Amino acid sequence: MFRDNLSFADKIREAIKPTPVKRRIQIAAYKLRNQTNRLEKSISQMESRDRNLHNKCVKALETRDTQTATLFANECVQIRKLIKTSLSSQICLEQALLRLETIEQFGDMVHSMGGIKGILTTVRGELEGKLPEISTGINDVEDSLENLTMEFGEAVDSEGTYVLPSDESAKILKEADLMAEQKMREKFPEIPQIPVDAHRVR
Repeated sequence: MFRDNLSFADKIREAIKPTPVKRRIQIAAYKLRNQTNRLEKSISQMESRDRNLHNKCVKALETRDTQTATLFANECVQIRKLIKTSLSSQICLEQALLRLETIEQFGDMVHSMGGIKGILTTVRGELEGKLPEISTGINDVEDSLENLTMEFGEAVDSEGTYVLPSDESAKILKEADLMAEQKMREKFPEIPQIPVDAHRVR
């Protein structure tokens, strides 16, 4: 089993005798798969929270308690924004993982790694401040990939920023966002409309 973080002694050994490239790609893939699974678990927890809030909103409306219903409805709106971001990020991470596994099997690292890095950087930015533990984990994967690509000549600019070979990563991100929207429509009931002129029953 791989570990997410290397100890100081491991880092010294790595500097003296580097791990073979294929093994390092496998480790990066393991780390990425771990973050994808953690994100999936977080999404499941948020979906459960949304169902609970939605049910409470409906029940509050049934008793004409519009003030409480409004509070629950607003909470649903906010949590669904986070769920949509998380779903889109999950789809992107799955695409990045698939590419990384393809590199592991067939090579072509120079042309593929930049696209993976671009996806991870964007996803990390989306989750930063929202799901910080996962964002930090993705950053660790980025560091692993950056070390690999620097060694094997990935194109970088003068500041060390990756020069992506195409807009393919942007296309993946856009498609992931559309897929997340579709999933949201399929999985979540509409938030009830709160009557503006309704009165709260005391």
